[in-house]
Amino acid sequence: MGVKRHPMGELIREDRMPHIFCPGCGIGATISNIAEALTEVKDEIDLNKVAVVSGIGCSGRAAGYFWLDGFHTTHGRPIAFATGLKLSNPDLNVIVFSGDGDLTTIGGNHLIHGARRNMDLIVICINNFNYGMTGGQMGATTPSHTKTTTSIYGNYETPFNLPALLTACGANYVARWTSAHSHYIKRSFLDALKKEGFRFIEVISACPVNWGRRNKLRTGKDMVKFFLEHTVIKENPDPKDALIQMDTPILCGVFADRNAPGYMRAMRECLSSKVGISEFRGDGKVELPEDKEKEKKTLEIPKPKQIKEVKIKLAGLGGQGIALLGLIIGRAACVFDGNEAAYTQEYGAEARGGASASCVIISSEKIDFPYVKKPDVMVIMAQGAFRKYRKDIQPNSVVFIDKDLVKPSNLPEGVKAYAVPATRIAEQVGRTVVANIVMLGFISALTDFFSLEAVKAALKMSVPKGTEEFNLKAFAAGYEYGEKVKKGEIV
Repeated sequence: MGVKRHPMGELIREDRMPHIFCPGCGIGATISNIAEALTEVKDEIDLNKVAVVSGIGCSGRAAGYFWLDGFHTTHGRPIAFATGLKLSNPDLNVIVFSGDGDLTTIGGNHLIHGARRNMDLIVICINNFNYGMTGGQMGATTPSHTKTTTSIYGNYETPFNLPALLTACGANYVARWTSAHSHYIKRSFLDALKKEGFRFIEVISACPVNWGRRNKLRTGKDMVKFFLEHTVIKENPDPKDALIQMDTPILCGVFADRNAPGYMRAMRECLSSKVGISEFRGDGKVELPEDKEKEKKTLEIPKPKQIKEVKIKLAGLGGQGIALLGLIIGRAACVFDGNEAAYTQEYGAEARGGASASCVIISSEKIDFPYVKKPDVMVIMAQGAFRKYRKDIQPNSVVFIDKDLVKPSNLPEGVKAYAVPATRIAEQVGRTVVANIVMLGFISALTDFFSLEAVKAALKMSVPKGTEEFNLKAFAAGYEYGEKVKKGEIV
């Protein structure tokens, strides 16, 4: 006699059975609905490119029950995590499966901005009206006048109307069903798979052990009966009528079904028209936009020699373009040279005039930690910045300074200092505002952290349109000065 398999054994982890969900809970049924839908389309989509992300709570356990790549994230952050996953690998179908407490209460800000961006995600929100896993507390979707452990006399707050909220925020697809409507959940998920952008399916789920027993619905049978008797399914329902109140029917259906460009397509179209790049995958290649006369082709940019991780900290005063300088360096190394790069900024309360800094890490290998604590290279363009950040200068490191504005003292042992009159050269070029670009050229001449072609391309991408040639002129002036320093013509 053979081993009895789970009906959805191809996509459900049988080794996790029996599951941990309470008797009568609707989460397990919804997991099966999604698994059944994916089984139907397994010949059309690559299941190896489907990822399930969940957060904390009863529904947060869902990722561990699928035979798919699963990610269990922190409380309220599954949409943020899923966004990063999609951006890093656009070929993935990313599904967020989590609860109302995780997605709408703790993670409400991520939810509305995910919809606003029309990020290419499918979000399954299991709404059981409370924090079921931690004791049945009230949340942002608890219906008015119903009881929880933290609203023992009834909830007097107005809950979220999720279909109205997500529709207003710009989601391409918004639907609601209950866990008693398995066929509708499955069909809705299949419809969502065919679309791009942000797709949101709310499943009103049975929770007899916590919310149900406090509201005279003590068993799964009681809750399913309640859903079937108190649900109205309409075609093209109005989202504003979807607020859940226990004395009126629960309105279900598809509230939004749009075809607006998803985030990934909108981003590619914008980059294609603005900077001539359609997509970059971090492998040393960029895909160019389609040319009307030429077939779409891939431009390969030769990688520079392998680079060991280098940490760079750039410091100056607000208004000197320190952040832009770091951004150009990061883009040169990452977008055009194909290496890894991490870029961060730091500045005080002063928008202009106060000391500020930006940091860049460049490496041929993956960067594990994005912050610079002990820089290998310091770039300092103002005395105030030197006073503030002098403590960060490490022994045997390299320091670049604007020689007219910075008078270094008491440098640690073994520091190699290079000086350029960046602001004076910028004045000679035409405007002091490009002193940061002069410094960029100077650094490019004296280091091999990025290729010359890459830094010029990143420069043209990053400066205001119409100023490219002027900035390239400033860059060339700084580069020429650096070449003379390298040859010993200038001390």
